[in-house]
Amino acid sequence: MAGRPLSPIPVSTSPLLRALVQRLRDAKGDSGKTFEALAKDSGISESVVRRALAGKRVPPLETVEAITRACGRKKDDMARAWHAAKAEEVLPGARALGPKMVTSRAELVESMIFMRIECGYPPLHQLEKDAGRDENGRTRLPHSTLHLVLQGQIPPAETLFTAFMEALSIPAADRRNWLDAHRRLFADAPARRAFGQPPVVRAEPPALTACEAAERMLTRLEQDERVKRKTEQLKMPDDYELLGLRYLNSPTPEFQWPDEEELAAWEAEAAAQPSAQEHLDLREKLRALIDRTEPA
Repeated sequence: MAGRPLSPIPVSTSPLLRALVQRLRDAKGDSGKTFEALAKDSGISESVVRRALAGKRVPPLETVEAITRACGRKKDDMARAWHAAKAEEVLPGARALGPKMVTSRAELVESMIFMRIECGYPPLHQLEKDAGRDENGRTRLPHSTLHLVLQGQIPPAETLFTAFMEALSIPAADRRNWLDAHRRLFADAPARRAFGQPPVVRAEPPALTACEAAERMLTRLEQDERVKRKTEQLKMPDDYELLGLRYLNSPTPEFQWPDEEELAAWEAEAAAQPSAQEHLDLREKLRALIDRTEPA
């Protein structure tokens, strides 16, 4: 593994990362050390050194400083190159602004990310540990909340913003200027509920009476009917439909013509019924019988 040469820097590597990796490779070449010797003098493993010089991603600042120190170079110049490459990786196209130049809440969050980069981009768990706990024993800088803030999903509270700068060891004068910028940008923001404080329960509206509920329901039905008429989902019946008539050539799928057997049965039933003359003779016989039975 010690004798295996490095591959060329990938073409997809960003310009600032390419410049950083090339400077690290030049420092190694000028020192004349092998990977094994460089790893021994820097105090890191040979695989870590190879990954830092591969150019696939920005290595940690501690790794860059260890390699620079082992090669006998000044770490300040290499640190500036690392900061530029890391900012290009995390916030491509953005630029660092001062407290008085920040004009939006998004720019304030970007400034928090730049603060983290300037301090070596420590992990969020490390920041939570460095911020410590408050007088009640609660974590001042929860890493999960800080992650949402840096992602722009929730705004940073003043207490969290203060704990974040203290964990990064930002100078006191700079912290005051940044707090002024935070208060200027979040002056109209509603106050957040303190941790452990119960939420405010709003008074429920009075219950509706039966008449009020019926009136609301009728109003809602009228609105629904109005919407259906406008969207042609509801059609008013015309005179033909109100009289129970059908339009010419309108289909009647429910009607079925009788078959031959059913027609023959209807004809036999009609033939068996007495004619109108027979009905008349029966009525006359019944009237004569009633006349005979009545007393004179």
